[in-house]
Amino acid sequence: MIAMVCVAVGMTSCKAWRTISTSATYTQVGDSTKTTTTITTKTVEEYQGVKKN
Repeated sequence: MIAMVCVAVGMTSCKAWRTISTSATYTQVGDSTKTTTTITTKTVEEYQGVKKN
């Protein structure tokens, strides 16, 4: 899910944030075992904007 928030009413700059979540699941099957591994990552990006005149 990507969410961006920017509040710039009457201001000369604004900030925006974007959150990126990803998940991957791997399954390894052996002779007598089955192993499942899940890798989850979360990245938060912040942007600073300046209003141009």
